[in-house]
Amino acid sequence: MNEIYSNQPELYEYFKTLPFRVRDKIITSNAEISTLGELMMVAAHFEKMEG
Repeated sequence: MNEIYSNQPELYEYFKTLPFRVRDKIITSNAEISTLGELMMVAAHFEKMEG
């Protein structure tokens, strides 16, 4: 997980703040995320699914 977004500090800092289950779902989804906005939208989607 340390390699996730390591070349994009803004994304990495946000990613670290997410709950473990949300981070795990993002990783296993293989979603192609390249901007902070995309990461925030994907994270919100998975957080909503968590209830």
